[in-house]
Amino acid sequence: MKLHRLSDAGRESYRSWLAQRGPGDMPPADLLSDTSATELAFDIEIDLARVFESRFEFGKFIAELLAHEDAKTLLGQKNDGLWDWLTIAYFSQFGKKVSKPWHYTVTRRGHSGSLAYRHLARTAFEMYWRHGQASLVMLHVDMSTWGDLAEQLTSRQNVAYHRGYIQAANALYLSDGKLRRGAASRVRPIKKRKPGETIGKGGVARLALAVRRLCRTYDTHILGTADMIDLLPKEFKNFIAKVPQAAPGGGA
Repeated sequence: MKLHRLSDAGRESYRSWLAQRGPGDMPPADLLSDTSATELAFDIEIDLARVFESRFEFGKFIAELLAHEDAKTLLGQKNDGLWDWLTIAYFSQFGKKVSKPWHYTVTRRGHSGSLAYRHLARTAFEMYWRHGQASLVMLHVDMSTWGDLAEQLTSRQNVAYHRGYIQAANALYLSDGKLRRGAASRVRPIKKRKPGETIGKGGVARLALAVRRLCRTYDTHILGTADMIDLLPKEFKNFIAKVPQAAPGGGA
């Protein structure tokens, strides 16, 4: 089947269905090809029977499929219907766990601003397009999972678009495609923290803070992964020690 996008009427119908759907429900079949709900987006064939092991695999597949198209245009509002259509096309995989509507339909106006970054299909494409293999740190999960780590890595543009940060996170927190223990943990508020407690120390949330501090002194956008890791404070030493060829003191 060729790539389609939902029309405005199709998106309205799809959102109405999302608001009423029950467990195990699948989107109406006419949202895939009916001319009253869709329009041809690109003269490109796509295999709707393909099964993806992770959102990384999906993001890579779509990025390669649309490699000759302008990525910024693809991420623009005009193509919101494309990402919604792709979600419908693979809904049996996307729709297993996540229940919030903004994971399935591009939502540009939420209670605290745009929620477009939370769209499962669109963000998988964008993060792979921006970071390639390093996007695995946020996309290693199965198709229907968003996750706290993805929220921490994609909710702020200055983090999500920072290549050095994402590459460092990929090296620090992934091992054989799986998240290292404690990577997504957060430091608890002082009032709830026990003396000497280290939960959250060196985790992904703390990495964002460390990189922002480094930005005051260094141009972190041009630092290589090894250089970035070498400049991190001591609280990251346990994760640094697990990076291949990384010395316990912080070098890589």
